Amino acid sequence: MSVWRRYLVKDVTGRLVDLPSSLLDRADDGTAPLPHFAGRCVEVVAAVIVGDRKAHARVTELAFTKLYFDQMGYVDAAKRERMIRLMLESCADRRHPPPHQGSPQRNSVHLSRRAVAARDQLIREFGWEPKPDERDAALSRLDPSRLRTALPEPVPTLH
Repeated sequence: MSVWRRYLVKDVTGRLVDLPSSLLDRADDGTAPLPHFAGRCVEVVAAVIVGDRKAHARVTELAFTKLYFDQMGYVDAAKRERMIRLMLESCADRRHPPPHQGSPQRNSVHLSRRAVAARDQLIREFGWEPKPDERDAALSRLDPSRLRTALPEPVPTLH
C-alpha cells in the first residue's frame, strides 16, 4: 500500500488543474519558483491518497486552502509562518495552563478568546470554502468512487 499527495489548483478560468507535488515542493523549499503564480494567492486542493496507485486508491484527507506566493513565485515564507502560528494559537484553548499561572478560570477565558480569534483569522486568510460543484470536480479527479457514494453533507476540510 502506498501513501502519496496530489494537488489541484484553480486556474484563472476557474478550472481545477493538477500541480505536481514535486513542483510545489521545490517552490516551497526555495529551489525552483513557479513564475505563473508569482505574487498571487492560489486556491489549492490538497489530497492525501492511500492505496494501490493503479487501483483501489482512496482519498483519506482533503483540504481546500489558499496558498500565497511571493513576487518570484516561491511559496511565501512569511505567510506560511503566519498560517502555522495561527494554527498553533487556534489550539490555545485545548492546552492546559501550568498550575502556577493566575486563576485557572481567567486563563481559560483568555485562552478561549485567543483560540477563537486565531481560528477566525485562519479561516479569513487561508480558508477556501468550495462550492459544491468545485468539491465534486475535485473528487471526480482524485477519487471518483467517493463521489458516487458521497453523502449530501460537505467533505470535511482541514486548515
